[in-house]
Amino acid sequence: MLSHLLKIAFRNIYRQKGYSFINIAGLAIGLSFSTLILLWVQDELSYDNYHSNLENIYQIEEDQYYSGERFHTTVTPFPSAPVLEDEIPEILETARYMPWLGEVFVRHNDKIFPEINVVAADAEFFKIFSYKFIQGNKETALVNSKSIVIDEEIANKYFGNENPVGKTLTINNTFDFEVTAVMEKVPSNSTYTFNMVFPFTDLKAMDIWSDSWGNNSIFSFVALQPGASIPDVNKKMTEILKRNNEGTSTEFLLFPFKDKHLYSYGGYGKPDTAVKYVYVFSAIALFVLLIACINFMNLSTAKSANRAKEIGVRKAIGGLRASLVKQFYGESIIMALLSSLAAFIIVVLLLSPFNDITSKSISFIELIKPDFLFGFFAITLLTGIISGSYPALYLSSFQPIKVLRGTLSGGSKSSKFRKSLVVIQFTVSIGLIVSTAIVFNQLNFMRNKNLGYNQEQLVYVSVNGKLKENYKTIKNEFAKVSSVLNVTGSRDRPALYGSNSGGINWQGKDPEATVLVSFSGVDYDYTETLEIKMKEGRSFSPQFPADMEIDSLGNFLVNESLAKIMGDGSALGKSLDFLGLKGQIVGVMEDYHFSKVSSKIQPLALYLSEETINYIILKIKPDNLTSTMDQLTEAWHNIYSDYPFEFKFLNDDLDKMYRSETRMFDLLKYFAIVAIIIACLGLYGLASFAAEQRTKEIGIRKVLGASEFNLALLISKEFVILVSLSNLIAWPLSFYLMKDWLDTFAYRINLSIYFFVIAGLTALIITILTVSYQAFKAAYSNPVKSLRSE
Repeated sequence: MLSHLLKIAFRNIYRQKGYSFINIAGLAIGLSFSTLILLWVQDELSYDNYHSNLENIYQIEEDQYYSGERFHTTVTPFPSAPVLEDEIPEILETARYMPWLGEVFVRHNDKIFPEINVVAADAEFFKIFSYKFIQGNKETALVNSKSIVIDEEIANKYFGNENPVGKTLTINNTFDFEVTAVMEKVPSNSTYTFNMVFPFTDLKAMDIWSDSWGNNSIFSFVALQPGASIPDVNKKMTEILKRNNEGTSTEFLLFPFKDKHLYSYGGYGKPDTAVKYVYVFSAIALFVLLIACINFMNLSTAKSANRAKEIGVRKAIGGLRASLVKQFYGESIIMALLSSLAAFIIVVLLLSPFNDITSKSISFIELIKPDFLFGFFAITLLTGIISGSYPALYLSSFQPIKVLRGTLSGGSKSSKFRKSLVVIQFTVSIGLIVSTAIVFNQLNFMRNKNLGYNQEQLVYVSVNGKLKENYKTIKNEFAKVSSVLNVTGSRDRPALYGSNSGGINWQGKDPEATVLVSFSGVDYDYTETLEIKMKEGRSFSPQFPADMEIDSLGNFLVNESLAKIMGDGSALGKSLDFLGLKGQIVGVMEDYHFSKVSSKIQPLALYLSEETINYIILKIKPDNLTSTMDQLTEAWHNIYSDYPFEFKFLNDDLDKMYRSETRMFDLLKYFAIVAIIIACLGLYGLASFAAEQRTKEIGIRKVLGASEFNLALLISKEFVILVSLSNLIAWPLSFYLMKDWLDTFAYRINLSIYFFVIAGLTALIITILTVSYQAFKAAYSNPVKSLRSE
C-alpha cells in the first residue's frame, strides 16, 4: 500500500515538472538561508556557556555620573578587586584582567613573532573560569612572578614538538617569562580571547600600575556564593569604593558574565548592545522561512484545485477519502523532504563563505548534531503537512457528482487566502529592501564622513618595551625617507583613544561640575601629521620647551567640545590640572573623531610626552607604496635588526570599527535577494495558475476583439494591486524599525521617502517582469484551442 502511494506521488510530481521544480527550489532556498542565519544565532547565544560556574560569575562594572548624566564603563581601579574580596563575604574569588596595550614582540631563541593577544591576570582567573589545560597545574600556573601560560597554538609556534614547560619566552626584548602551563585554545565563542597570560602583579615591574581608586583601567571578575543578593553586594562594593575615593559619585555594580557578549555596553545614554543583531537576524531568518513556506503552500493549494476532477473520478469508482488524504499528504511531504535534502546540500556548500562574511567558525559538525537535525526535519515535516492540508482535507471531501458536473468553482475563499499570502510575502521582501538600502547608506555615511583629520596614507607601527628606547632614532630614520611627508608619535592609535578620566580642573571651573575627558599623550607634529585643524592658538612646538611634560609640568591641547564646557570666552591660556599634570592650554583643536563615528565626540585633552609613546605614525606619499615600505623596512632593520617591521594602515582599523554594521549590510543584502527570488518563484507559479484558470475567459475575450496587451494587463493587474498593498503595509513597519536602529548612532542619515519609493518601485518592476511572461503567453495563445471543448 505504501509503495503504491509513493509511486503515485512521485508520478504526479514528475508529471508537473515545472511546478514541482519551482516549489522544491523555493522551499530549499528559504530553508537553507534561514538555517544559516539560525546557526549564526545559535553561535551568538552559546558564548561563554562552557564555563561550569557561569551562573555565579560576574564582571564588576561602574556607573559614573558627569553633570547629571550617567556614563557606564566596564573598567575598574587596579587595587579594588582584592579589597572587595577581603571585605565582602558573598565574594568567593576575584580576578583582575588586563590586555596588553597594542602589539608586542615575543622571542624564543631565534624565533620572533608579533602577538596581539597577550594579557595579564591574577592566579584566581583560572579558578573562576573553566579553561582546559593540557600541561601544568591551573591552580598554581600564575602564582609565581615571571610565569606565563600559553595556548597550544603558541606552544607549537615557538617550541614545535618540544615540551614548552620550563622554557623561556621574552616579550619586547625586555621581560623574560617561564612557561608554566599549556592550555587549549580559547573557544571562538568567548567574550574575551587570549593566547598568553602572565601574572597581573608583574604589571608593576613594567610600570603599568596605579594605586589610585580613581584610575579605571582594568577588568575585574568575581565568583559569588550561590544565592547571593546582587543588590546587597552592589551596595557593599559602592560603599567600599566611596570610602577609598572620597567625593566620588561613581557606583560599582555586578554584570552577569553569561550576558556579557550580548548585553554589554558602555558610554552615555541608551545602551547599544549586540543582542539587537540577534533579534534582527532571527526575525529575518523566520521571515525568509515564512516566505518560503507560504510559497510552498500557495502553489500546492493552487495546483491541487486543478485536480478536483481526478478526485471526483477516483471517488466515483470507489476510492476512499482516507486513501486520498494519504496521497495528498504524501505528495506534499515528499516534496518538502526533497526540498530539505536540497537545502542541506546548499547549507554545506555555503557554510565556508558564510563563515567568512560573519567572521564565524561554524563547523560541519554543527549540522549533524541530533538537536539540529531534529529541528531541521521537524520544520520540513510541518511545512509538508500544513501545505498538504488543503487538498487532503478540503478537496477530498467533494461529492463526485458535483465535481464531474463542473458545478464546483476554484473557490473564492481559497483565492483570497492565496492573495493574502502573496501580500505577506511581498511585505517582508519590501521591508528587507528598505532596510538594506538604509543600512547601506548609513554605512557609507559613516565611512565617508569627515573625521576631522585626514586618514588617507596614514601608517603606524607599534613600539613597546625596549623598542621605545630608540624611539627618537627610528623616528629620525623614517623622516629621512623621501616619500615620508611627516612623522609623529602617540600613546594611542588615532582612531581609538581608550582612556578617560573625570579628575580634571581648570581656571574658573565650578567645583560641583564633573566632566569626563578623554586623553592621550602625543609627540611634536601630531596635528600636522593628521592634518587636524586648529581653531585657536598653536600646536605643540620644540620652540616652546614648557610644552613637554617634565616633573608634572606641561601644556595641553584641547578640542572644541572641552573648550565649550569651560564656558564663555577663549580657553587659550587657561590653567589646567589633569592626570597629575599642571600647565596651560596652548591650542584649541577643531573636533575630530577619535573613536567610532557612531559615538558622539567627547571632550579631549592631549599632552606632550615622549615617554608614553606606543605608536609611530607616518604620513606617506600615495605613489610607489612598495618602494616606500621597502625603504621603511630597511630603516627599521638598521635599528631593530632582530624584529620584523609590522606596519598597519589606519584605514584598515577604521574598516574594522564598522565590522558589525558591514556584516549587517551583507546579510541583509543577501537575504533581501533571497526573499525576492523566492517571492518571484511563487509569483511566477501563481501567474501561470491564474492564466490556466482563465484560459476560456481569455479565449472568449480574444474572439470578441480584446487586444493581447489588454489581456496581459487583465492577468497582471491583480498581482500589481497585491504588491501595491504590500507597500502600504511594509513602509510604516520599516520606518519604525529602521528609525529605532538609526537612533543608536550619534551621527546618522535622515529617513528619506526615497528609500521607500525606490523599494516599492523595485518590487513593482520585479512583479511586472515576473508576471508578464505568463500573461503575454496566455494572451497570445490560440483561442480556438481553449474554446474547442465548448
